[in-house]
Amino acid sequence: MTEQDVTSLEPPRLRRRLRLDDVAIAARLARAAVDRDRPIVTHLVVTRRCNLSCGYCFEYDKVSKPVAREVLEERIDHLARLRSVFVTLTGGESLLHPGIVELVRYVRTKGMVPLLNTNGYLLTRKIVEGLNAAGLYGLQLSIDNAVPNAVSKKSLKPLMPKLRLLARHARFRVRINTVLGSGSPDEALEVARVCTGFGFETNCSLVREASGALATPDARTREVYQQIRALGRRLPTYLDDDYTQTLLDQGTIEWKCRAGARTFMVCEDGLVHLCQPRMGSPGTPLLAYTVDDIRRAFDAKKPCAATCPIAFAHHASRLDGWRPQRGELVATAPAAQAPVAATARRSALLVVR
Repeated sequence: MTEQDVTSLEPPRLRRRLRLDDVAIAARLARAAVDRDRPIVTHLVVTRRCNLSCGYCFEYDKVSKPVAREVLEERIDHLARLRSVFVTLTGGESLLHPGIVELVRYVRTKGMVPLLNTNGYLLTRKIVEGLNAAGLYGLQLSIDNAVPNAVSKKSLKPLMPKLRLLARHARFRVRINTVLGSGSPDEALEVARVCTGFGFETNCSLVREASGALATPDARTREVYQQIRALGRRLPTYLDDDYTQTLLDQGTIEWKCRAGARTFMVCEDGLVHLCQPRMGSPGTPLLAYTVDDIRRAFDAKKPCAATCPIAFAHHASRLDGWRPQRGELVATAPAAQAPVAATARRSALLVVR
């Protein structure tokens, strides 16, 4: 990587804007901390379609049309009524939605903080500047390896121009997610080094089996994770991936999952799910989802929590580790599977973020 690859310092105006945003968000989170009825981060699927075909992914197809903008705005309205702090627009590939910039703006006008997930391939300067103007707070881009392989096309080599584009023009936070186990551990380390060089936040996710259990990492994967952690401060403290260390060391982790309450996913059909791997639980239409549903999910124990590596579930649940969880054990749906049409050429590994 040359000096031309990296913009080492954010412009002063960007640093000021991010600091002001961070202060405002910290105040919102402080208010949410004393209000257990309030979701922290909700995820809204804007399209199931994706332009890639990664071997571990079960969150996409090649044929679905984008969800109509007016339908999504109605769903965003309800998330605002539930007082979600953050709303993540996701897919599939979110940039395939023709109205994605306006949806980001709509989330912001409803008083919530907009986030966006993307594989980055469709980013252009026009889109980045549109997201700037719309008030996007943070973008998560997935890069798993240095060069494309049979499992993942989300690779450093084809995405390097997009990283330069973001470094030069983005006025929002950029976070790079790397899946440990989807390719060579040494390539994952290279990705982390390059992305921290750009000044981006970097997160490591773990691959799991189709059954939902964690895929056992080999010795080199464990060693690489330690090297990535040694790169220094990669994430804000409240978004760290220390839970990953515990899972690698012990195979299980003790915590209280608040999925369905502090965080949940809304699929393209408008149904509420605990998270991507637990599609079908509870499967309630969003527009019928109420504070009573949030309270039940908040108190419900999740049988899958002990081996859960899902970042947003851990992060959103941190405010409430001290609160009891006295509800009944929730009956979760089986873990989601890779698309049926693709199983002949896919590994049994799935990713969680």
